[in-house]
Amino acid sequence: MDMNQYLSMFIDESNDHLQSLNENMLLLESSPSDLSIVQVIFRSAHTLKGMAATMGFEDLASLTHQMENVLDLVRNEKLAMQDFIFDTLFKGLDALESMVQDITEGGEGKADVSAIVSSLQAIVRGENPSAPSGNHSQAAAAASSSTAIQLDEFQYSVLKQSIESGHHVLYVDVHIRESCQLKAVRAYMVFELLERSGEVVKSFPPVQDIEQEKFERSFSLYYITTKDPAELQRQIMNVSEIEKADVTELDEETLKQMGEIGAASQEAAAAVAAPVAEAKAEDAPAKQEQASEKQAPAAKTPAKTGGAVPTRTIRVDIERLDVLMNLFSELLIDRVRLEQLASEVQNHALTETVEHMTRVSSDLQDIVMKLRMVPVDTVFNRFPRMVRDLAKSLDKKVDLIITGADTELDRTVIDEIGDPLVHLLRNAVDHGVESVDERIRAGKSETGTVNLRAFHSGNHVFIEIEEDGRGIYRDKVLKTALKKGVVTEEQASAMSDEEVHQLLFAPGFSTAEKISDVSGRGVGLDVVKAKITSLGGQVTIYSTPGKGTNFSVQLPLTLSIIAAMLVKMGSEKYAIPLSSIVETGIVKKGQIRTVHGNKMVEFRGSLIPLISLSSIFNIKDFDENEEAETEIIVIHKGERLAALAIDQFIGQNEIVLKSLGKYLPQIKGISGATILGDGQVALILDPNVFIK
Repeated sequence: MDMNQYLSMFIDESNDHLQSLNENMLLLESSPSDLSIVQVIFRSAHTLKGMAATMGFEDLASLTHQMENVLDLVRNEKLAMQDFIFDTLFKGLDALESMVQDITEGGEGKADVSAIVSSLQAIVRGENPSAPSGNHSQAAAAASSSTAIQLDEFQYSVLKQSIESGHHVLYVDVHIRESCQLKAVRAYMVFELLERSGEVVKSFPPVQDIEQEKFERSFSLYYITTKDPAELQRQIMNVSEIEKADVTELDEETLKQMGEIGAASQEAAAAVAAPVAEAKAEDAPAKQEQASEKQAPAAKTPAKTGGAVPTRTIRVDIERLDVLMNLFSELLIDRVRLEQLASEVQNHALTETVEHMTRVSSDLQDIVMKLRMVPVDTVFNRFPRMVRDLAKSLDKKVDLIITGADTELDRTVIDEIGDPLVHLLRNAVDHGVESVDERIRAGKSETGTVNLRAFHSGNHVFIEIEEDGRGIYRDKVLKTALKKGVVTEEQASAMSDEEVHQLLFAPGFSTAEKISDVSGRGVGLDVVKAKITSLGGQVTIYSTPGKGTNFSVQLPLTLSIIAAMLVKMGSEKYAIPLSSIVETGIVKKGQIRTVHGNKMVEFRGSLIPLISLSSIFNIKDFDENEEAETEIIVIHKGERLAALAIDQFIGQNEIVLKSLGKYLPQIKGISGATILGDGQVALILDPNVFIK
């Protein structure tokens, strides 16, 4: 049977299951004893394994099976969840995601996961994979510094496969000078050097003991690398206070002699592992069949529920929705034209037919729009895991609080907004939230808080990333900007705080004091601004030094159809989104006041700014100063209000939003254009720009 026809479905469902696994693993980490969560995780893993096996992706199925073995022990209360088990399972999830991504890109989903498999199998045997078992510790302790560290069968398998694939497998024996006062520091420097260009498979004493100086003057390790052994030895000897470093390259025969497993240890491991493996082998076919028939929707079941629910959704290619939207857009333009013609002809039958068509097309429009709208949760749900891992790598304590995840955005925007938000969140955790010591010194709680929120405002969606960290210091930003030549001394002295904050988006700009995997390379925020701008949005920074920073991203709610008020300004026509309008009205010339040089009008007991569109867009055949009475439209941005002075109202209408593309330069206050029923083009205003 040709499986290619099911590949797209497999990829989509695999991603759903992986997301469910990540979310529920995070839930389980906060409630390790909640077995109902373990059941949900187990079902998702089991279903994913069955799907992968059916599609012929054996590596993916095999790794999932090893993870399933661990989860099975946990759900049967034979194993308690611990930090090292969580870390190993999360590594397995990362590997599964990489495999699925490889399949998405046309690969076969293969990856070298032998180290992860080894750790999972060690957990099943009741061992901590980051520390040696009791038998191995005793054997290694009894051995002299020149005797090889004993390997278990899985570590031996990893090293053997590395030799077969052409890597250098080395046995490294390091001696520190007797006069050295900081043995652990020198050992750490050696490990850091080694981990930059390879992987340490096993060391004696264990890494934890070395870090706590629980060793004499020497330590040994098995090491996989592509680096030249002689060069590696020279680099180790360059570390201060290292007396001797023996680097021996191993072939298969030498490895077998040095790492031969003791019979007692081997039998003990087999005695523990065999019953579990046997039970899994017998149970696998039945469970695979059960997974394919009954448990496909399990990944979407909430963590606290037990039963599966029937699926009532189908997957539709986004290109088909794009075609549907374009066709409806053209239908909408024709509908508006028909309405105009019907009002001119004054034919009762024609008017009734057009009115019915208007009602039907309005319902159709509502459905088409909803088809394209997707909750931002589809983007937000991958961030808790990312923030958890990032905080752990930076040795910080961070709580991520998500609100408004059910806020909906156009699918086109959703597909593009993920990467910019990743950059902003990483920036918040790395630059914004202080270390535990810094926070305590500043009188804050040791755990930093990052708020990720989404909400509607007018015809836009706002996504805010706010943290209670160190904030942005104007002098520090300007100092870096001057050093990098981004601004001159004269420009810097005249800049407002908002303009200084915008310097963070300059290409190559970074205030990081040292380069790390997370930051300091000057790549990120400039990409964020470029991407958001390309989506018709903007990003604003609000910050209080010592209190925290808020990155506010404003995005268009949809890129297609909006309800708008059409207005006339002299000979020109404009459209203003209805979602930004509070009300309309008329003001007399005598009601307009001037406050600090700005025109203001009274609205519901308070003064609000009066904005002259004719001045902003240089409209020559209309000037509100010459009018005895001026029509106004009161607009809002959140709680802030303003009034737009216009010539006359045309009326409300559904309009198709068309991008200006590259035909016109980016004009402040214009978000796009639309084609009216009579074929004329009207510019669409962005009211948010006019309110400061």
